Amino acid sequence: MAVSVAGSGYAGDAGAAKQSANIISYADALQWLLALVVVLGLFGSLIWLLRKSGGLSLAGKGQLSVISGLSVGVREKLVLVKVGEKQLLLGVTPGRIDKLLELEGDARLFQNQENPQVNGLFAQKLQQVLQGKSDV
Repeated sequence: MAVSVAGSGYAGDAGAAKQSANIISYADALQWLLALVVVLGLFGSLIWLLRKSGGLSLAGKGQLSVISGLSVGVREKLVLVKVGEKQLLLGVTPGRIDKLLELEGDARLFQNQENPQVNGLFAQKLQQVLQGKSDV
């Protein structure tokens, strides 16, 4: 009889240890949840930074780039875009984008400059091109 009591006591301790090993406490669940929130927050902030900085462009360097832009209204813009060896003057509105002018060869703007002065020079050359006095 003593053997059965000792054996039953031993079996009860093993069962209690096995049962407590399978139970996840609230502290563990809270710690995992907090770690998940931190990781997702870091991931979201990294995505936001990449979107704001314009990083991770998949296009080849120099094949497509915005050279300059000029606001002509509250929601309207003129944008000069370089596509390969051509330049396109685009009219951009909230509802559509229209190609206004295509410049090739010697008619291209900002040929010898890497960083054009947008405000004065772009506006002057744009006026010349639109008025037909293109001596660029």
